[in-house]
Amino acid sequence: MSKVFYTINFFLLGFALTAQTFELEQIQQLFRPRLKMDARYIFNSEIKDTSGMFNHGETSLAFTFPIRTKLGAEVKLDLQSLKLKDILKNSVKLQASQTLGIMRFGGRQTTIGFDSVPVKNTMNASMGMLGVRLTKKYRVMFWSAVANISEQDKTLPNVVPRATAMIGQLHLRGIKKSFFYGIAAVYSDGLLLPAPFFGGSQPIGKKFIFNYTLPVQINLQYKDDRKTLITAGISADGFRTGILYHQNRVNLNYTSVYSFLNLRYKFSNTFSARAEGGYVLYQNLRYSGDDSYKRVYYPGTGPYVQAGFSVLFGKTVWEKIMDGLTFNK
Repeated sequence: MSKVFYTINFFLLGFALTAQTFELEQIQQLFRPRLKMDARYIFNSEIKDTSGMFNHGETSLAFTFPIRTKLGAEVKLDLQSLKLKDILKNSVKLQASQTLGIMRFGGRQTTIGFDSVPVKNTMNASMGMLGVRLTKKYRVMFWSAVANISEQDKTLPNVVPRATAMIGQLHLRGIKKSFFYGIAAVYSDGLLLPAPFFGGSQPIGKKFIFNYTLPVQINLQYKDDRKTLITAGISADGFRTGILYHQNRVNLNYTSVYSFLNLRYKFSNTFSARAEGGYVLYQNLRYSGDDSYKRVYYPGTGPYVQAGFSVLFGKTVWEKIMDGLTFNK
């Protein structure tokens, strides 16, 4: 029974860390240069197997900036087929790639009522690179490699670096229709956790789009104009951070599954704001260290709120070369 329980929690840990690897909006937009700020608060919920209470607040600031962009076209006339569509497709070779840098900083305050020091103030920082490249078959390869740290203020002298990486490929089937797949991997505290993923976007009529990124999120978007976007769905999230527990550094692992409703309003071509509310359907807290400090707790369900804004810095490299064009194969 203990082996089964350990396997389940190991899977949940991998699920949480894999969720951190995904920036779903960024993947769907193919890594847009931007400044993004978010704040989130999970309201009080009772921990089921103790008399404690759990709540959680966090803020984050992320900056994605271009490092190197390559755009070009090579024209070599190919008359193997006399159809105009085939001549254009076979003769014009587009070259496009972009490498971006990413910096992310954040802070969390987690209250765990049963602990002798219930308030955990943790800080996290990430730095890495993202990239996209147009392939010969007009598919888009995307990748990322990011190093990060996350520690309580009391464990900063014993910081443990971690890393995440991802590679995948996106197939366009129209302006709003696409699918993608790939593999993500997380290295943390001696553990290497790989996880495949698959996702895409499917229009439903003129105003709705169904998006899915498995195993992380599914959602339905409604867009009535160019300024307002409403998204409802179910998502998974989680984090891992070092904390001080019984005078030893251990890891606090948090996983959750929640439903959400998100409203985004675009004030201009560069500035947008968003507000989100939802309900946490499942929460898991796991302390992992040596055999003396392995504990699992289950906070109950409860509401959360989130707000943020983004400042965009121009179009993605894909938008620059795809304005007015659609590849169906």
